[in-house]
Formats: sequence, structure tokens, C-alpha cells
Amino acid sequence: MQSAKTDFHKHIAHLFYAITMADKKIVADEKRKIVAYVEKYWSTTIDGENSTEIIYETLRGLIKIKLGSDRAFEVFKLYFENNIEEFPEEVRKRLMETVDGIALSVSKRNKSELILLTKIHRLLFKN
Repeated sequence: MQSAKTDFHKHIAHLFYAITMADKKIVADEKRKIVAYVEKYWSTTIDGENSTEIIYETLRGLIKIKLGSDRAFEVFKLYFENNIEEFPEEVRKRLMETVDGIALSVSKRNKSELILLTKIHRLLFKN
């Protein structure tokens, strides 16, 4: 049985994947930015589970099955809405900083990334 923290990290990986794949491709700079933000904000070990590996394993799986960005965002959105208590304001701010940083990693935000960033911001800060 997986823990709530495992679910949390799998679902934020969906969000990171969604922003990365908003333009339908993933490049090395985006991967490096994900690694940097995971190390900065999302790396923990709880009950023997390493969040970094959970996130990376989830991302590898999403890349392998070529899940669409919109679908990945919907998976995160459903989890977020059903587990709102896991997302206090500080976590929401860190998520927003992470996805914005990923979007900026190649050069500047493109149109598809801007649209998704707007959706993410509305979801996280609608209250």
C-alpha cells in the first residue's frame, strides 16, 4: 500500500510533466530544471520512501507512455481538488515557482506554457 506522501509526489510529477510537455516536447534544459527544483523543494524521505525517486520514476513512466500534457494536468487537478489539505499556501507557492521555472528553462514561456501556467495559477490560488 502506498502512502499519502507517495500519492502526493506522483501527482506533482504529473504537474511537472504537464508543463514540460505543454509544447509537446521535452528538452535537456527542462530536465535539468526539474532536477534542480526537485532537489530544492521536493526531496524528502518519509517512512523509507524517497520522494525524489518517486517523482523521477513517475516522470519516466509518463514519458514512456507519452501521456498528453492536458491529461497529465487533469490527473493533478483531480488529486489537488480531492486532497486540498495537502496543499497549504507555502506548497502552492513552491509548486507555482517550480512550474514557472520549468517553463522559463529553455528561453521564455511560449504560448502553450502561458496558457497552462494560467490554468495552474487559477487552480492553486482560486480561493
